[in-house]
Amino acid sequence: MRETPNLEKSEKLPPEYRYFNISVLWIFYFRHVIRALYRLRIPHEAVTMLSILFGIIAAYYFSAGYFILAAVAIHLKDVFDASDGALARLTGRGHLIGRYLDSLGDFFTLTLIMIAIGWHAIQSGLSGYGFWSLTAVISTFIQCSFFNYYQLGYVAAFGIDSLSSQQDERARDDLRERTSSPLGRVVLTALRFCYLIVYGWQDRLVAISDNTLMGARPLPNDRIRYGNRSLMILQSALCFGTHIFVIVLFSLLRKPHLALVFISTVMNLYLFLLLYLRKRYYQNASPTPAVSSTASAKHTG
Repeated sequence: MRETPNLEKSEKLPPEYRYFNISVLWIFYFRHVIRALYRLRIPHEAVTMLSILFGIIAAYYFSAGYFILAAVAIHLKDVFDASDGALARLTGRGHLIGRYLDSLGDFFTLTLIMIAIGWHAIQSGLSGYGFWSLTAVISTFIQCSFFNYYQLGYVAAFGIDSLSSQQDERARDDLRERTSSPLGRVVLTALRFCYLIVYGWQDRLVAISDNTLMGARPLPNDRIRYGNRSLMILQSALCFGTHIFVIVLFSLLRKPHLALVFISTVMNLYLFLLLYLRKRYYQNASPTPAVSSTASAKHTG
């Protein structure tokens, strides 16, 4: 067994700049999981694969109508998904392959889960859930892309320098530096190619939207542009953890198909509200403060 880990090493941000991540309310105990995984010497790559595995299991249970078991499986997927990046930072063994694998695993499993929910609804005689399934998939990843874009901007302005994520992965020019083996470069190049296909258009959409919101009056630096912690707290509700919580909640009510409708309607309305608030922030932002004085509190990864 290892010694008690210093969880401070797992954080993306120094204490004075952390903000509260709403999406981890549903997995409030996950830091205990990180400690256990660290002490058991389980590599973060294995934790990523466990997250993907539980996502696949959840999709199977949803398709078969075992909603309680599906809820347990997708919750465990969320816990391990929240733990792998923190464990990588804690052990100092993070790498870009793991980062791409984690993101692609989220896309694959959440898409599979929502398709499985829609398919079971259709098989149960509920019409229209092919549409709601597709809409929920698109909505989930656009919503989370907005959160990730501003989170990466915030972390780049206030966080640590060793994170491998970038707001614009198309501009990355350090792939050869990220792995020394020929096989590693092949795997990394393939994963990056898949990542850009899945997420590239979403990242461009968010960047265009953000530039439109800011208008012709650019802010003088990224600390002002991304430094409103109140907005970061509100936007953290668009992280995948909230989508999973909504699915779990409706699954416990034995109506997981209604989660697809909720994600496609209520959560998109919430996204539009956040875009309005960010536009107001850009219009009123002063060029002097480093972090908005309207701010309050924290986050994880």
